[in-house]
Amino acid sequence: MPSAIFPEEIIVEILLRLPVRSLLQFRCVCKFWKNLISDPQFAKSHVLSSTAYPQLVSIDIGIAKSDIVSYPLKQLLENPNPSAGVKSAFFLSRQRTSMIGSCNGLICFFNSLRSTFKLRNPAMKLKSKTSPKIFTCFDRKKILYSGFGYDQVNDRYRVLAVVESCRISEGVKTIIYTFGEKNWTTVQNFPSRRDPNLWWCGKFVSGTLNWIVNKGRRRNSTNRSVIVSFDLEKETYAEILLPQHDCDNVCNPVLYVSSNNCICVSFDHPKKTHWVVWIMKEYGVVESWTKLMIIPQDMLISDFRNRCMSDALFITEHEVLLLRPNQYKLVVYKLNNNSGLDYRSEILGKFAHRLHIYHESLVSPQWLKRSQRRNKRKMKQELGSTKHYL
Repeated sequence: MPSAIFPEEIIVEILLRLPVRSLLQFRCVCKFWKNLISDPQFAKSHVLSSTAYPQLVSIDIGIAKSDIVSYPLKQLLENPNPSAGVKSAFFLSRQRTSMIGSCNGLICFFNSLRSTFKLRNPAMKLKSKTSPKIFTCFDRKKILYSGFGYDQVNDRYRVLAVVESCRISEGVKTIIYTFGEKNWTTVQNFPSRRDPNLWWCGKFVSGTLNWIVNKGRRRNSTNRSVIVSFDLEKETYAEILLPQHDCDNVCNPVLYVSSNNCICVSFDHPKKTHWVVWIMKEYGVVESWTKLMIIPQDMLISDFRNRCMSDALFITEHEVLLLRPNQYKLVVYKLNNNSGLDYRSEILGKFAHRLHIYHESLVSPQWLKRSQRRNKRKMKQELGSTKHYL
């Protein structure tokens, strides 16, 4: 009996929903599959079509090296035992590095010793050249906050940094770098003020980088707090109002992005009675703020200052919220139809202080491919030499 032949468009739709590792192996099936999977447009479509669960990535910093490790979120949600699902290190770094953010399968890292940025696609074993230095160790400068994201209009991956100098004459300056180019450029008219409550890594959503900035004088007061949004294409900024609160003063606002690419913000109640999460269903539209859930204080874990150290990391379609009350434990809260809690489960283990959501992808811009030749032999050894056929 002759084998069934699928139409070309059906094959494409099937491949778009496969994980990256399978696609890398299936390039050996035939020339058409190889060309298709290697097509940059296919890689972009795969980012939008992939149904694979993301990973929770962190940096394990040692004395002489830094390991980039990942935890499959699906396994964490279904089996609260991280040791069973932890992956080996993405790569080893002999220098202290921090993770700025992840977008389209690319992770942005900052080397604090060299004051440079670099991109990596761990799934493709690719990396970019390092960015030019922001400053040298003799400049007496520091980064107040930064962010990494994607300009879809111009197909550019960019990192923004707000740099403060100890010299009064230089003050604070905002600069931006486009990966693949040679120099940093200055951003004019950006509100680069110092804010001790600011989370220095901006959140990327809908072509913008976002931070919560407190414009008031009182610390931990959100009466004057707003979301500062920077457009990566136009290099302009705007302010987005936070949701209306249930009381006059809500503490410790935290900004993050949900799994369906929506801005979310959480608050502590000033009387330490509960913790609340809001979601902006339509980006930039203040009227679309919707209260997602409320968790009583006694169900959270606080530090010695009696502050709710909660950080929402992931929300699934079934409204499962993954939280990090402190750096040693993850907690999963499952919601019912009334936004109440059905139950919670704890995931034990020692996790890094800062965790990021990472989606594997085939994205490999031209300026990333320069390292592909060096990794070709290594990738063949990992994937195996056996060809796969239908």
